[in-house]
Amino acid sequence: MATSYKVAIDAGHGSNTAGKRTPPLPKDIDVNKDGKIDIKKGEQYREHYASVGVAYHLNRELQRCGFTTMRTGWDDDNAYNDPDTAIADRQKTIANAKCDYCISIHFNAYGDGKSFNSAEGFGVYIHDKYPGQSKKLAETVLKHLAGGSKQKNRGVKTEALGMCNCSSMGVKAAIICELAFMTNEYEAVNLMANEDYWKECAREICKGLCEFTGVKYVEETPEKKTIYRVQVGAFANKSNAEKLVAELKKKGYDAIIVKAQQ
Repeated sequence: MATSYKVAIDAGHGSNTAGKRTPPLPKDIDVNKDGKIDIKKGEQYREHYASVGVAYHLNRELQRCGFTTMRTGWDDDNAYNDPDTAIADRQKTIANAKCDYCISIHFNAYGDGKSFNSAEGFGVYIHDKYPGQSKKLAETVLKHLAGGSKQKNRGVKTEALGMCNCSSMGVKAAIICELAFMTNEYEAVNLMANEDYWKECAREICKGLCEFTGVKYVEETPEKKTIYRVQVGAFANKSNAEKLVAELKKKGYDAIIVKAQQ
């Protein structure tokens, strides 16, 4: 059932924003586990790519739970062609759309960006002067994020960041989720560049918003698998059927006899 809430899902930065990327990665990485290498050893992975990955799955989660959604900083699951839209333009778009809430997806960084270091963990930011109802939303989302992959919980932080300024966007609450450090080798390789982690974070953020708004979380329905069976013989004499089953099993096939009446 549809809710009355509209949520802006923001993906931080843009495809080619300078500096917003990991140091060179130490190995090949298959982001979506489809058997194809997405990031080659020595390449840098950009923050926006992972942010869009989470945003895409969060959009699906929220819509399944009945929320109306809109997007800023991204338009589809292709993260490779998004311009870095100015914060003021994002704020104006959200305000004009009369959104109730804004959730901005980011990955954190520390140091010079050229090498990995020990800074780690996830956290949620709210505005220091114009937070609206953001503190409670941030705490609720943080609780659900803490129940996922084992990471350092950096808590709720306050700062004058544009994408959590409730006044400028005309929203009830706005948060920035910093989901992992792209300058931490373990988190960059195993979390940031991992679609399973994107899905996990999207699910946890959605559950947090559902709890905050009193909306029932709707679990994803597993896809039904289609099974195709092949019949390789039909015999009036049972011994002939048994002989064929024995031959098939010798060749490594699963084979059974099914008795059918004509």
